[in-house]
Amino acid sequence: MLEATALAIAALAQPIVICYLIVGTIVGLVFGVLPGLGGVVALTISLPFTFGMKPIHAMFLYSGIMGSITFGGSISAVLLNTPGTAHNAATCIDGYPMTQAGQGAKAVGIAATASGFGAFFGVFVLLGLIPIVRRVVLAFGPPEVFSLVLFGLVTVAFASRGNIIKGLAVGGLGVLLSLIGFSEVSASLRFTMGSDYLWDGIPLVPFLVGLFALSELVRYMIRGGTVVTASKIESRGGAWEGFIEVFRHKLLFLRCSSLGTIIGIIPGVGATVANFLAYTMAVQTCKNPETFGKGDPRGIVAAESANNAKDGGALLPTVGFGVPGSAEMVVLLGAFILHGLVPGPLLMRDHLDLVMAIILGLVLSNIFASTFGLIGANTLARLTFIRVSYIIPFLMALCFLAVYAIRQQPMDLAQLVVWGFFGYAMSVFDYPKVCLVIGYVLGVIAENNFHLSLMIGYGSPTVFFTRPISLVLLIGIALVIGVPLVRNWRKK
Repeated sequence: MLEATALAIAALAQPIVICYLIVGTIVGLVFGVLPGLGGVVALTISLPFTFGMKPIHAMFLYSGIMGSITFGGSISAVLLNTPGTAHNAATCIDGYPMTQAGQGAKAVGIAATASGFGAFFGVFVLLGLIPIVRRVVLAFGPPEVFSLVLFGLVTVAFASRGNIIKGLAVGGLGVLLSLIGFSEVSASLRFTMGSDYLWDGIPLVPFLVGLFALSELVRYMIRGGTVVTASKIESRGGAWEGFIEVFRHKLLFLRCSSLGTIIGIIPGVGATVANFLAYTMAVQTCKNPETFGKGDPRGIVAAESANNAKDGGALLPTVGFGVPGSAEMVVLLGAFILHGLVPGPLLMRDHLDLVMAIILGLVLSNIFASTFGLIGANTLARLTFIRVSYIIPFLMALCFLAVYAIRQQPMDLAQLVVWGFFGYAMSVFDYPKVCLVIGYVLGVIAENNFHLSLMIGYGSPTVFFTRPISLVLLIGIALVIGVPLVRNWRKK
């Protein structure tokens, strides 16, 4: 392993490799900030350009993109209440209220610091777990994944503090929306209303961009003024204050980073689940939980540390035996094949230097991206003081362009408009949009793993209680529901 690390460092000493890493970092930031694009699109577009490159050079380019994409998404989530990627949806809950209070620079500083150190945490865990990766990943089968996702669905009731009924109702609607389309289990079409377009279900990008971005633009048009409701930025040292804020909550950071790494290891779950679970864990375990959702810095620390720590965890099954730990890792597997590499034990045995190149690239990319965030936080925050009448045409054109560029489907634009006005109506009537996203993202994962679990258990639901990890997760669900009830009972 030391020899492989030395080879990766030696490659990094070449100026051309540093350039590839910096270019990857910039691409990741841009694609992260732009709503609806994200890491999968950035990696996919970069694939043709790496054809003919040395594999180790290409790995540094890919790791630069993967390392910066999530932080890029947090910038638009904090400043515009528009998550650049689905991974940053929970960051909006407290990040945007801080921006409205004139603390946008501090919020960006928190996101930059939590993102960077969260990624370091995940990478260090990756280095420690490489020898036992196979055993760790194989411990999670469909029953365990279903129990974990069920744990995430429970967060619907608590992500909208103060209005649990609305949260549950909207979360249930999200689950129903996730069931639209062709069912692989029953081999039948559900809720498509005879439309061929809905065979694949509701597309994620128009759904998210419409629900968060377009709905906010509609609200800005009606309200006028600026994004920020405060009269000035609260402090010129906001970015540095955000850096310090993460260390004030170091135990929360460690808990959420650990959770993000574990979720990253589990194939097919991804950073969106880590984002919401970490946020909910913060709400349940921190003092004064009533301040969450109103601009509490702890919400950003929890969400951003978890969704960046997942990268290290997601690499474990990907390089260990060719099972992608996230959507980005699916594209990375394609990159391996493009360069003549076979993911799995042979990659770990014969090309460990390439694995170490990806790990070093992730670390350096996060350093570059977080440094940019800390240095540029005050400048970025000032953008929110521009009158919305100046920025709405540009942002609205960007939303339509981003949605159309993914699949070139005119119906995607219609979806964007529908969900934009639906999201605005939810804001007017005070229904939590975050809960709708939770239900939508986790619903189909829960359904698939539920059916697979029943097949494993020959139709008996006892399979969820006879497997230790699944049982522990179900007990955790009971505690998540029970602890707040007991706490309220004691207060009364």
